[in-house]
Amino acid sequence: MSTVSVPKPLTIFDTSLRDGEQAPGNAMSLPQKLRIARELEALGVNTIEAGFPAASDNDLAAVRAIAEAVRGSRICAFARASRTDIEAAARAVEPAQAAQIEILGVASEIHLRHKRQISRQQALEEIESAVHLARRVGFDDICVAPEDATRADPAFLGAMCASAARAGATMILIPDTVGCLLPGRVPALVEAVRTSVPATVKVAMHAHDDLGLAVANTLAAIEAGIDEIQVTLCGIGERAGNCALEEVVAALAAHPAHFGRSTTIDLHRVYAACRLLIESLQLPMARGKAIIGENAFATAAGIHQAAIIRNPQTYEFLEPEMFGAERRMVISRHSGRHALKAKIEAFGLSPTPGLIETIYRELTASEEPVCSDSRLRALVLQSTPATALPV
Repeated sequence: MSTVSVPKPLTIFDTSLRDGEQAPGNAMSLPQKLRIARELEALGVNTIEAGFPAASDNDLAAVRAIAEAVRGSRICAFARASRTDIEAAARAVEPAQAAQIEILGVASEIHLRHKRQISRQQALEEIESAVHLARRVGFDDICVAPEDATRADPAFLGAMCASAARAGATMILIPDTVGCLLPGRVPALVEAVRTSVPATVKVAMHAHDDLGLAVANTLAAIEAGIDEIQVTLCGIGERAGNCALEEVVAALAAHPAHFGRSTTIDLHRVYAACRLLIESLQLPMARGKAIIGENAFATAAGIHQAAIIRNPQTYEFLEPEMFGAERRMVISRHSGRHALKAKIEAFGLSPTPGLIETIYRELTASEEPVCSDSRLRALVLQSTPATALPV
């Protein structure tokens, strides 16, 4: 008898409202944050990092408001390893049904010397003290993030992870803070962190996109058995951004047998969630951006369009409907007669070969990159006898 492999759960942590929101041009009002938090909850995100309460009174109020409004996702507050930050985080998430704190440590030598100007021993004592304090103020879910972990001395990184776990941390995050990581290095890094802490402590990945590898590094971490991934809608975040939620969940959905992981994400809501963020921030988005770009599920080339009309799978590896998006057949001077016929039929007409040929020649001679539906409709009406028009 064959056995059915049960996918291992992978939890999704979204930091759009913290790492994403703090990037230049991404500042959000409280109403915007609440709308996006509710959308993330509906999307099925396990943990929402609602903000950095110690940054300002407004930030604390926003995290608290989200903690009051959201019930289906855990609410995480970001904090440095200091009493004021941890106490502010505790006040902010007090109304939450489920809460977490993420405490920032110092892992790399360059950060120890030039950012904090403290010794390795001081960094270890600081993170241990911070975890103990977080426990005392009521947190039982504590994630420790050794900042710049991917540039840290492996031995010191292991010592920090072990120290945090002994103090009571329940999760260790691997932050690729400056986006320098390569996918081939990920498995050994995950294994090194995993072996430095007890099996009960979970391990998570936070990837930045400075080399355009945030999604690739995150997928490599998933293959290496990571417990949780940190992502943002549309990949927003510091500098070049973070791992894009929509891209990584699309990869998991497209290759379920390969990854063998399950999430609680409602794929059909992905496109709507991303569009909400884009519209809220008036965010410039590349037309060819995977899953959510204007051209992600659009075609204008005649050869592609003719094949898609017969069977969308010829040029669509992913179905737009899977993510709540729609297929678009764009008419341009590169379009062929098959696409023209399909578009004209959508207007309620039965186009003759002569009509298609007339409009085809008009389009191929045009300097316009795209023929809008209104312009195509006008061309059809100009070239169609009145008796042939639908009543």
